[in-house]
Amino acid sequence: MRRIAFINEKGGSCKTTLCVNVGAWLARRRGLRVLVADLDTQGHAGKSLGVDVRGLSPTVKDLLLGSAGIDEVVRHTAVPNLDLLPANKDLASFPEEAAAYPDRAEKLRLALDALPAERWDVVLVDSPPSLSLVTANVLRAATEIVVPVALTYLALDGCAEIVQSLAREREARGDAPRLAMVVPALYRKTQLADEILAKLRERFASEVSRTVLGYSVKIDEAQSHGLTIFEYAPSSPGAGALASIAEELLARDPARDSAAA
Repeated sequence: MRRIAFINEKGGSCKTTLCVNVGAWLARRRGLRVLVADLDTQGHAGKSLGVDVRGLSPTVKDLLLGSAGIDEVVRHTAVPNLDLLPANKDLASFPEEAAAYPDRAEKLRLALDALPAERWDVVLVDSPPSLSLVTANVLRAATEIVVPVALTYLALDGCAEIVQSLAREREARGDAPRLAMVVPALYRKTQLADEILAKLRERFASEVSRTVLGYSVKIDEAQSHGLTIFEYAPSSPGAGALASIAEELLARDPARDSAAA
């Protein structure tokens, strides 16, 4: 079971957009059984999939703390083969409630370890936009990470911070998730965007996705309706870009690389 986290310590970098729509493509078009785990208090992954997460209970927080089982928390979505572990503002109390547990940074890993292997093929994690105990849980639980980088200076800085976090994890534990892909996002044809894109390609030559995700009104509109882009505007450029990114991520499966070797 692949465990892929979409993460950047800067908000507004298209983490949720990529997580939800990549998941939808893999589920609908490739027939994979996908579980989206929302680890952001905003609950935007659920909202983008048409799930009303306000006041919802139990949520992913209850799963992490052991007060609810997977079957109590998981929600089916309108997308075939795509399930959701929802979050909402209740997740904000997780660091305080988990503080007394020696394994407080391992809660997500332990929860994913307990998932039935035959139930899902891939878990996609939508991460919070800041460094926290929740982020530590994500870095311990994921085996791969995808870093979306909006082509602005601050998002580039957030990407650098994630790389540093991975280095700290590797130094502290001897292990860290593999950097599977860096995705340039919200591209507009400006000199600054082109300069940042060039820096990304220089720094992450093998990790930068071949497809650059441009700014798309249709993607925003789809999210406002609780739909993926493939339901709302399947012929749009945004849908084409997200499909290409999903296919590239699928092809970067380390298990395939090992088999080929």
